Amino acid sequence: MLFSPYPKTKREELFDRDKELRELKEAVGRGERLILLLGLRRLGKSSLLNVALNELTYPSIKVDVRKTYSELSSVNRYVIGKMLLSGMSGRKKLIEEAKLFLERVRGVSVSGLRLEITSKDFSITELLEALNEYGEKAGRVVIAFDEAQYLRFGGATRYDGILAYAIDNLENLTFILTGSEVGLLFDFLKFNDPEAPLFGRYHHDIALERFNPDLSREFLRTGFEETKFKVTEREIEGAVEELDGIPGWLSLYGYIRVTRKLGHHEAIEEVLREAKAIAGNELSKLFNYSPRYRFILKAIALNYCRWKDIRDYITLKLGPVNDSNFSALLENLVKAGYVEKKGSRYLIPDPVLAKIFREL
Repeated sequence: MLFSPYPKTKREELFDRDKELRELKEAVGRGERLILLLGLRRLGKSSLLNVALNELTYPSIKVDVRKTYSELSSVNRYVIGKMLLSGMSGRKKLIEEAKLFLERVRGVSVSGLRLEITSKDFSITELLEALNEYGEKAGRVVIAFDEAQYLRFGGATRYDGILAYAIDNLENLTFILTGSEVGLLFDFLKFNDPEAPLFGRYHHDIALERFNPDLSREFLRTGFEETKFKVTEREIEGAVEELDGIPGWLSLYGYIRVTRKLGHHEAIEEVLREAKAIAGNELSKLFNYSPRYRFILKAIALNYCRWKDIRDYITLKLGPVNDSNFSALLENLVKAGYVEKKGSRYLIPDPVLAKIFREL
């Protein structure tokens, strides 16, 4: 179902991402060692990644780093090692073919179709070296880190250094990193920092864009035709005006209308309620850290778009704020993807979130 609100796994469930899917698969086929899949939240990066991994003939492992961090508040080497092994466990062909290589890794136990970390001697680097040896036989091994910016919480484990070593020495591995907090992802990778491990390393970037209005209309028409659910062109036009070209919100609107048989206005209100809950969950830590984040977002949503105007709004609401501290807070929102800077102006690129932030 095109309107399914869950990450897609099959090509026919994607809409107008053939170019990006082809580019991703071709980059892996060429032997690219580091591929970045970038874009705002809810543009479909995870879906595109899932479909690509399912269609590639190479063995692959996927780790959702955000889920891992949220559950365990850590992404140390044991946690990521466990997730990598979990991504292989139960996959009979992969384990049978890779078993001889994995058994050599200190701290890894292979028992039937189960893989486990059994000692403190476990080494991520040794695991990657074993997968690289297996990749020579299998043609290549693809390792995907979804929402990879959370790897910066590795503590004593320097994942940027591990990636640099792997890119330089393990020619049979391809790493795919997705990131919706693009600024934070690049802060972690530090490609332009001469003192950072990944300085100067080549990376193939694939950026997902929002749908334009025509494509958004076509997406909604196709989804409603697929389910034989009757809507008017006026309703489709209204949904596009309200939700813009963010596939996640358009899908949710269609899903709510089809499954709950709601009218246009009720479905839009439900999308906004759902978005408010999602945003509240995503932003709760930021708001707890500083109440100024909430007022910065509201100021921008109210079209206070320049640095001085936003600062004046914060000063009016909360009192004087140090310029450098204010700039740091604003930059954090840019890096997290909630705010975008264009020239001297700041804006909220997700129109649904902009509506919600106006009401904060």
